[in-house]
Amino acid sequence: MVEVGSRGFRGGTLAALAFTVSVAVTGCLPSSATPEVIYTTPPGVDSSITGPTPSIEGIVITTAAPDNSWSVTFKKPVVSGVSSGSDQKMNDAITAQVNGYIHTFNGGKLPTVPSGGSPSNLQGDFSIAQTSSTILSLRFSVVTTLSGADKTTFEPGTINFWAPTGAAIDISELFNDPNAALATIASQAHKGLSSNLGDVLTWDGKADSWSFFQAWDMTADGLEFSWARGKVAGDSAGMPIVTLPWSGLKSIIRTNGPAAAFVK
Repeated sequence: MVEVGSRGFRGGTLAALAFTVSVAVTGCLPSSATPEVIYTTPPGVDSSITGPTPSIEGIVITTAAPDNSWSVTFKKPVVSGVSSGSDQKMNDAITAQVNGYIHTFNGGKLPTVPSGGSPSNLQGDFSIAQTSSTILSLRFSVVTTLSGADKTTFEPGTINFWAPTGAAIDISELFNDPNAALATIASQAHKGLSSNLGDVLTWDGKADSWSFFQAWDMTADGLEFSWARGKVAGDSAGMPIVTLPWSGLKSIIRTNGPAAAFVK
């Protein structure tokens, strides 16, 4: 079973809506990369190294432009409870990612606030996809509204860590052969999204690189992917999300990789 749904804000709080659909997994869609992207597999993780489960708290960042042209409210996760070195490494990476979202928003030229109008606004939130003695997987949701504009943009984001060391995990580290796995993941994700979204789905099921799946996280149920509103489907689909069960990925997951425990 593949879980498919959408994610968005309700009243400033991250909310998720999931649906379950049946998918028969057969074959892989070809990847038509130009030029071809080749991924190399890094050394495996030391699964014998475990520690306490990370604790996650949220702090709210609020800031605004002196001329009232923009405002930001971002709930940022803060990690503690592992070790001082690992906690620091994860918090530094989280801070860098959150700062990146904010800089992307206010680092360029924003529209002039019309008379009586509201400033451009960014709202950020997070949720926990998975936390254990080995894995910390976090989701972000970033909602941007430009002053004087009718349209609001919805962007997902994620960050994943090997908790014992605080090292960030790249998605290519999960697979025996990242290049072959790309086509398999694309095929399964497309089947799941198509089953639920139907004609609203605009993505053709092809992915030239892992950057297409940049918003990913690990959950107890499976490998989860999400996309910005309008990226793979019509705006009515919100931020589409699909969860691929670990049981259907067992053959491509590295036995000494970060996700190995999910397929044992």
